[in-house]
Amino acid sequence: MPFARVYIVRHGETQENRDSIIQGQLDTELNKLGEQQAAQAARALKDVKFDAAYSSDLRRAVKTAETIVRVGDQTVDIRKEDALRERFMGTLQGVQWVNSRDHNKKLMADPTIETTESFATRTASWWKRAILQRTLALSSHGKKGETYNILVVSHGGTISMLVKGLLGSGRAVLAEGVDLRSLKNVSVTIVEVDSERDPAVVVKYGDVSHLEAELEVGLVHGNVDEVKN
Repeated sequence: MPFARVYIVRHGETQENRDSIIQGQLDTELNKLGEQQAAQAARALKDVKFDAAYSSDLRRAVKTAETIVRVGDQTVDIRKEDALRERFMGTLQGVQWVNSRDHNKKLMADPTIETTESFATRTASWWKRAILQRTLALSSHGKKGETYNILVVSHGGTISMLVKGLLGSGRAVLAEGVDLRSLKNVSVTIVEVDSERDPAVVVKYGDVSHLEAELEVGLVHGNVDEVKN
């Protein structure tokens, strides 16, 4: 039994997701479908008793986290942290992404985007501080023989960068049968942690099996905020 199980959820859909608008750190809100998706994810997680909850401080993530906590009748407070924000996309924020060679080349060359190095450092530092240090310190409070459950609500680019960084550094491994895939809205990724020394295990990545058929069919594929410089 792992010491901690971290449930990492991407926020529900925004109209900008639907319209292929690069959001980055724009403070956009869930659309109607996004609210329904968040409620569906919340029902799927309602039996998980969370000991801690974290969210990006952007409204689309906070609303998703609040929905999950409310439906599960949780008493845990949600820590809103700017370290969990999406990648800063500079002058591209608010611009519609166009799938063309010239447009993509221009996007990748934009110097105002948060660098990959900075983004990777931000997500890795958050994991070390919140999970490896703060969560593992919970052992002093008891709960012997049980697993601490941690909720994290963030963004597609952020979750992808965090997990790939953990895997690339050897701080995590993929469980058998788990592969990296597109992180659709309200997808669930689960990482199990035993100690600071042992690698964590990614037991689920980008899972949307909790969504009802009518909500899954219309999911936006891809994430335009994952444009890299």
